[in-house]
Amino acid sequence: MAPPPAQPPTVRHRRLSAELKRLREAAGVSVDEAARTIGAYRTKINRIERGEWKRLRERDLRLLASLYGIPESHADALVRLAREASRRGWWASYSDVLGSGAYTSIEASAGKLRFYSGLLIPGLLQTSSYTEAVLRGWGITDETEIRRRLEARRERQRLLDRADRPTVEVMLDQAAVNKVMGRPTTMAEQILHLIEACERGRATVLLLPDSAGAHAALTGQFAIMEFDSAHVSTVEPPIVFLDSAHNGLFLEEHNDVTNYMEIYKKLASTALDSDNTARELANLASRLTDQGDRR
Repeated sequence: MAPPPAQPPTVRHRRLSAELKRLREAAGVSVDEAARTIGAYRTKINRIERGEWKRLRERDLRLLASLYGIPESHADALVRLAREASRRGWWASYSDVLGSGAYTSIEASAGKLRFYSGLLIPGLLQTSSYTEAVLRGWGITDETEIRRRLEARRERQRLLDRADRPTVEVMLDQAAVNKVMGRPTTMAEQILHLIEACERGRATVLLLPDSAGAHAALTGQFAIMEFDSAHVSTVEPPIVFLDSAHNGLFLEEHNDVTNYMEIYKKLASTALDSDNTARELANLASRLTDQGDRR
């Protein structure tokens, strides 16, 4: 009898593996040294960092944490994360110790990304000027923080420069392009950037016009992330990320993911096609440029 198929890793599972690799590299520790610390072969460290594990011993985690020079509170969080790794669906509430990479580390391993956004251009396709206008709108005034956030955003966007970049599709409610962030010229630049991304094959952008009326995604924005063997070691089921102002929720249960896929499908059926979207965006960019010239 064939063995049952291996269960794909959860978001916690993948995030913990990515975090352990990041900590080791940041500490300048080799794979061999990490393996010696826990009394194992280097292949074990490689498997851990690739997410090819079912259970991590607390002893090993604490020994690695000590080797990497991280505080005890961080080590405690890693242990908690390991214990909960088999559970699906979680609030991204570990930013105090894991930083804000819980979403971006998963995004970077996806083979296909589909976004719905009602009021904001998705981060992967934002210009620096647009992002800065949004940050200042949030009330962030510290120039150093703004600069660091912009640097982080540009680093994240390098995903679209990879030879094996994911397929990206963006569904924008018309409100997202009508809402002017910063000056009209800032918004015009952002819209032209969307058009260029489509022309260069980095993304497909579809516009959901106001005439579409009410729809099932009015309450917020979401991303559907799909994985394939070109980006991960095994084929994994898709997951959904619900974004919010201060946090986010990963959904991994089949029924939840299927529901959001159906919502996206219905939105796509009422959206403008690529050509009409490009024309609408070009006309809007022209009007915004004229507004900026008159100021």
